[in-house]
Amino acid sequence: MSTLPITLLPPVTLSGSEAQQQGLSSNFGALLGQAITGLTQGQANADQTIQQALVGNVSVTQAMIAMTQAQSQLDVATAIQNQAVSAYQTIMNMPLS
Repeated sequence: MSTLPITLLPPVTLSGSEAQQQGLSSNFGALLGQAITGLTQGQANADQTIQQALVGNVSVTQAMIAMTQAQSQLDVATAIQNQAVSAYQTIMNMPLS
């Protein structure tokens, strides 16, 4: 069962070179990729633990813990997605001028 480490992004500056802005966007892309990979691994781990519980190799308690962790990861990912969509819609609905 893997957990996602919480890392801070570098501070955003309004003035700076394009190379700094590219570095920030690549860091965000890497962070997003790691989060998606962690979510996928968590779901696969829960599936594997459930299968092991059905066979009898793992206790039901461990299977429930894996399911709860996977559900929590999915809930966080869904909340982040909803916030991103809401932010996008807010920006698109802003009047120009």
